[in-house]
Amino acid sequence: MTDSNPQEVARIRIHDDGAATVFTGTSPHGQGHDTSWSMIASAELGIPMDRIQVVHGDTDRVPVGGGTFGSRSLQQGGAAVHQVSSEVVDRARSLAAELLEADPDDVVLDKDAGVFHVRGTPTVAKSWGELASASSTNGHAALDVESNFVAPGPTFPFGAHLAVVHVDVETGKVELVRFVACDDAGTVLNPLIFEGQVHGGIAQGAAQALVEEFAYDPDGNPVTGNFADYTFISAAELPDFEIVHQETPTPYNALGAKGVGESGTIGSAPAVQSAVIDALSGYGVRHLDMPLLPERVWRAVAGA
Repeated sequence: MTDSNPQEVARIRIHDDGAATVFTGTSPHGQGHDTSWSMIASAELGIPMDRIQVVHGDTDRVPVGGGTFGSRSLQQGGAAVHQVSSEVVDRARSLAAELLEADPDDVVLDKDAGVFHVRGTPTVAKSWGELASASSTNGHAALDVESNFVAPGPTFPFGAHLAVVHVDVETGKVELVRFVACDDAGTVLNPLIFEGQVHGGIAQGAAQALVEEFAYDPDGNPVTGNFADYTFISAAELPDFEIVHQETPTPYNALGAKGVGESGTIGSAPAVQSAVIDALSGYGVRHLDMPLLPERVWRAVAGA
């Protein structure tokens, strides 16, 4: 789960009403970018999440981006949002210093209130909306900043997965009865999204080990080309997953984030496969091809 394209562009525009728009080159398909990118920008800008819009997938408005693949979104796209947020704050601080007739080093951002003021003088302040309006009317650079984040190299998340199975040697049926997973993806931004991705990955990997197969007839025609013939797993075949949390931040981005998208899948399939082989080792079974369908397991036991 490394990234062969370690750079990403992000852009933030502050509007006259104090709201913000984040433009990103990563396009979510279930990873929750709207929530995560808003969280990152809100934490840096002090603008509430419900006043931050995330725009993606429109090449007229976001012409540059590395995309969403290889577990790169947070460690690249999210890191770019974090970087450009900091740059917007720096630009706004300089503008606020001019309006407040102060040294930029003396101007601070009160993130709770979402305003800039001179250190020690919070009663005289400039809001994001006021700064955006001033930047549009007084010849100052607009609070519309684009930034290119480039990581120094790929990140390497790690983890360990443990599967416990029950194998009925009379029928060949395999039951996954317990699954414990530890996936260290660095700093976790949103625990709910993190666990959702791990859970989905575990389910997908377990399904690959137990039931999913794209099969062909002797003439090379696919015989599992629709959901009437292709077997996929459901919650009824899965136990409650036990997730062990461990966070080792990477130094390659300010968030400390590494990839998590494929962690569940990469660990779960071999864990389930190995558990079944271990259960059948006493019967002389040393190898089984996935998926571990009942007939395949039964034939292996009978043959051994």
